[in-house]
Amino acid sequence: MTVKTQRNEPCPCGSGKKYKKCCMLQKREQDVASLGRKEGVQLALSWLNKQYSEAIEAWVEDVWLKGISDEQRAGIASADARIRSIHDVNLLETLLSEGSFADVDGEANALKLVLAADDLNLDKAQRDYLKQLPSCALQLYQITDCQAGQSFSVRDALKDKAKAIVIADSYGSRMFDVGDVVGLRLLKTPAGMETSGAIYHIPEAYVTELKEALLSAKPKERANILIVNWLKLVAAHV
Repeated sequence: MTVKTQRNEPCPCGSGKKYKKCCMLQKREQDVASLGRKEGVQLALSWLNKQYSEAIEAWVEDVWLKGISDEQRAGIASADARIRSIHDVNLLETLLSEGSFADVDGEANALKLVLAADDLNLDKAQRDYLKQLPSCALQLYQITDCQAGQSFSVRDALKDKAKAIVIADSYGSRMFDVGDVVGLRLLKTPAGMETSGAIYHIPEAYVTELKEALLSAKPKERANILIVNWLKLVAAHV
């Protein structure tokens, strides 16, 4: 168990300064920067939803819910409000990361439309963060350590000897327990790796079957397999 350093104690980095005058300040700056990047994602999603609502509806029907039966769609629609909220974030982030609209004149790629929007006023850090999304694949991870309010660690759930990745995230660290298996998209930031915001939690009883499906598929197919499996679990209210 990690003991939290108090404000007036010596900083654990060994600088000789008090924690509040050293790494605590750095952590606050990192948290503020992270919030700014995440705000950029939210601004982009809100803008997309406002400008292209009909195109998004068509994309949801033709891409996001492809292979999902009418009964399963009804199950997703009647899921708990909190799960529905997570569903909507996952949906829109997938659209922003890799989605294109079939019936839009000119540029149809959702991310390129966002980056070309003058009225969004995204700063450089937010734009750089968004540009990473297409190259950062959604992958299955296992939580290996969790310090609530501070950080959590993950490793690739498909590789037995994968190294742990530490993620400084005060919010996300409160959502997970050690051993949880989740689909996440990890992005690089000046402070290290960070989650994009999408979360695909896979209950323990369904992990083995999903791993087998992912390992038997081509790497480019794995993100879609993970999403479809998660959607079916949401539909079944698991």
